[in-house]
Amino acid sequence: MASTHSDGPVPPGGAHASGMLKAHPPVPAEVDAIFIGGGHNALVCANYLARAGLTTLVLESQGHIGGGVMTAEVTLPLFKHNLHAFFVRLTPSFRIWRDLRLSDYGLETIMPEVQNSVPFREGGGLVTYRSLDRSLAEIARFSPGDARRYQELFSEYATLVEQIVEPLRLAPPLDPEEEQALLQRTAAGRRYLELTKQPALDLCLEAFETEALRAMMLFNIALRGYLPVMDAPGTGYIFMMALTNSHNVGCVKGGSQQAALAIARALYDAGGRITTNTRVGRILVEQDRATGVELEDGRVIRARRAVISNLTAELTFMRLIGRDHLSASLAAAADNYQWNEEALFGVHLALNDVPRYRGSDGNPDLYRALNMCVGYETSADVITHMREIRAGQVPTRPAFHSSIPSVTDPSQAPPGHHTTFAWQFVPSRPADGGKQRWESEAEPFAERIVQTWREYAPNLAEAEMARFVHSPLDTERFIPSMLHGDRHHGLYHPSNFGYNRPHPDLSGYRTPIAGLYLCGAGMHPGGSFHGYPGYNAAGVVARDLGLDLWWQPQDVRTALRLADA
Repeated sequence: MASTHSDGPVPPGGAHASGMLKAHPPVPAEVDAIFIGGGHNALVCANYLARAGLTTLVLESQGHIGGGVMTAEVTLPLFKHNLHAFFVRLTPSFRIWRDLRLSDYGLETIMPEVQNSVPFREGGGLVTYRSLDRSLAEIARFSPGDARRYQELFSEYATLVEQIVEPLRLAPPLDPEEEQALLQRTAAGRRYLELTKQPALDLCLEAFETEALRAMMLFNIALRGYLPVMDAPGTGYIFMMALTNSHNVGCVKGGSQQAALAIARALYDAGGRITTNTRVGRILVEQDRATGVELEDGRVIRARRAVISNLTAELTFMRLIGRDHLSASLAAAADNYQWNEEALFGVHLALNDVPRYRGSDGNPDLYRALNMCVGYETSADVITHMREIRAGQVPTRPAFHSSIPSVTDPSQAPPGHHTTFAWQFVPSRPADGGKQRWESEAEPFAERIVQTWREYAPNLAEAEMARFVHSPLDTERFIPSMLHGDRHHGLYHPSNFGYNRPHPDLSGYRTPIAGLYLCGAGMHPGGSFHGYPGYNAAGVVARDLGLDLWWQPQDVRTALRLADA
């Protein structure tokens, strides 16, 4: 068995391509709009603005585009591993997919019937499906009462997510007083307010009695970045999303990076340009207006209309602008920027056989599930990790997110072979040693994870051909904007939701510096692969510049007023 550990940025070609030379691509002297960072939100935003008539240039400091939307052959040739984003929520039902015609540029998602599973250490487990009826039948094996309650909640929550949650996410955040007033006008809005003010943890525990079902729901909340705060009042809407979205998740055919490439192809077709290995040294600010950027190699690119940063507000202001251009309150906000307390520690395996979970001979759906919750069999298991991570403690007993992408999409491994991963929740800044502890402890911790894994899938020891370990420190090295390995670009807590994300003076994607905007996951509604911050920012920029909005953004105020219609 070969084992590799990332000692620095992993190139798109795999762990063994680090000797390649970095190009210094020519860049134009002037464009309409400059994007700092080539993550998927920047690519989405650039697409909309390019189609609105702007000349756009995306500057990416690393050797690949897409940020966390990344696939690489890091174990063995032909074994494709999704190093960050795996789930795709950018489905054909979402307007970004339709607007940019991404299927025309090669983006194809697979939506498997088997969605979630909780394997049991002693064998068997709980499985749910795209089909609600089939899922209810499975839940009823454990508790008919829970099946009835699940059906009731799904019916109610699906309506609230469609009428309230998604319109709020797919638009710039409203002022809290206006949002409250709009929601109070309708029965759906009032019910949303009643539910969302409660802790997600409490809603889950009160809803179900089956521990495996509780664990599955809490785990799906944790996957969205909310593990450290799921017991905080104001997180209730996450439970609504976790339950309803547990039946409509897919993956990208060929690996997640195919999505980033499709968005890039669409951008090229719209006349935009993209460069890699192009690091911005500073944003040029003249007379309180952003007028362009200076690259680290000294080259200057002027922006006639806008500079749009995919980085967090803290990195944009403190590293690329400087305190002199900030108000005292904004400088203080940048100084106190809150990064997420949780990060992911990844173990990626190349296999010569599918992991055979105990009991899967009788029910192969246990390993066919797109989303497997391994080691979290009770709500107490999840709560223990929540408390450990909040305390900065690396979990004492591994439990992790897993999947076998090659079961859903055989193109991600050679014929007869498979890829799989374990993503373990860990503190982003461990209290003992900080993130630097992973320099020496990554391999031993990975071995602990694999040992636990083998308790559930005993054949894993013989099936494993190669291993790649990816710690939060490696994440930061590979994607510098994910400081501390924070894939969500900032704390997920009610104090950092909506209008407050990341600060009331910045929540609308604008900044106090004219012509400077923010479009990344540090903005509303946050991280994960959905493109909403980029989409929302595009509308703000287009309106400010007087551009024709060739797309048709939903008006959130109208949507909330019509919630009961």
